[in-house]
Amino acid sequence: MKIALVFEIFYPAVNGIVTSSVNLAENLIEEGHEVVFIAPAWSEEQTPFVNGKIPVHYIASRNNWAYPGMRNVLPWNRRVEVLLRRERIDVLHITGPWLLTWACMRAARKLGVPIVHTFHTMLHEPSYVLYMVRTRYLVPFMQAIAWRYYSLYMRRSRITTAPSRMARDELKRHFPEADIRRISNGVDIDRFKTFRSRDRLIQQHPEYRGKVFIYVGRLGQEKSIGELIEAMSLVVPHEPEARLIVVGDGPSAGECRARVQVLGLEREVRFLGRLSHDELITSGLIHHAHAFVTASTTENQPMTVIEAICCGVPAVVPDVDGMNELVTENGLRFEPHDPTSLASAMRRLARDASLHQRCAAATRVRRDEFDGRAVAKQFLEVYREAAARRG
Repeated sequence: MKIALVFEIFYPAVNGIVTSSVNLAENLIEEGHEVVFIAPAWSEEQTPFVNGKIPVHYIASRNNWAYPGMRNVLPWNRRVEVLLRRERIDVLHITGPWLLTWACMRAARKLGVPIVHTFHTMLHEPSYVLYMVRTRYLVPFMQAIAWRYYSLYMRRSRITTAPSRMARDELKRHFPEADIRRISNGVDIDRFKTFRSRDRLIQQHPEYRGKVFIYVGRLGQEKSIGELIEAMSLVVPHEPEARLIVVGDGPSAGECRARVQVLGLEREVRFLGRLSHDELITSGLIHHAHAFVTASTTENQPMTVIEAICCGVPAVVPDVDGMNELVTENGLRFEPHDPTSLASAMRRLARDASLHQRCAAATRVRRDEFDGRAVAKQFLEVYREAAARRG
């Protein structure tokens, strides 16, 4: 079987969709199938293959003014149809509802190629909507439009998958007639077994002598990084050894750095910028952190939390659907959008060694849930079922 995976955001940007999809593709190839990626072209240097084995076909695009990192592609782009026909694609797997995806769906329907849709990004969440309208008064109106917009993709997909129970159930409420399955994001759990020792890490990052909380992800307004920085200002007076490492980049990076300066946290908060996925995993930055932390409430099933689990690290996350599925005994939850509650959870984990040990032990029990090999087998069954259906 030959599968085409479509992306709206692609390298050099790194996010959970790209990470989980690369893992899926690699496992499908191991099973003897073929996979190609279709992605928007960027001005930067573009690799023709991912990890030397997954071919990437780039489609001409322009920058998207509303959402930094997204690209605009002509929805009637003719090259897409030529590509699907030439590659003899059996199944089109879409991962994000935007213009390149629309162009691919139009071509797939014309050629009779079945479409499988994975619902990754909660675009109806207020933080995402604000990228478009810039005012909260219009958020409810735009959320209603977002669900109507989703329906364009849902109706054209034979099967839709969602990585979390929360997302599956919400989709089912809005689209009761749709065939919606839950399939978790997958990772290569073996990759997390090799990483730098703590002593070597400390040589480059002396702050790891203390208790480091690490955030990995996009620096955008939807990720609530400002709340995390505010919480850190409440932690430091009680836990002088606490440090926050921020890995990632995005449109809010400058604002975040400025907030750190205003709060006088330059010594306690360090920004490492964007790291390649391999560098991040092998560096030991996550493995040797005291805990992973995020204030984001817009997640479906965040890969960063899954990777923290695979690194054996407790997580501190907001008490919202989606996060609750990933963090039970393996971490602490706090009241969403409440820096004081977040700071309290961080302080508890910093000072209570017994609690920290229990949370760390619980992460090791959950690793196998996200084994990419099992996830690929589930997707393969979905592809076969979609291909066997008519219409």
